[in-house]
Amino acid sequence: MLLLTVRDGQQFFSLLDVLPASFEDLPETLDAATKAKVAHRLEHEGLLTQAQWADLHP
Repeated sequence: MLLLTVRDGQQFFSLLDVLPASFEDLPETLDAATKAKVAHRLEHEGLLTQAQWADLHP
């Protein structure tokens, strides 16, 4: 799952499907506390999906 933030600060989530052969790990850039905050938002805050957000913002 990805937590996406648009220019006006709205956030929503999306799923990312990547073929393992074409994927290279990105370096870690977030500390543990920030990762925990992101995980909490994704699991507990009822964020819109990317598709729902796109329907609201044509």
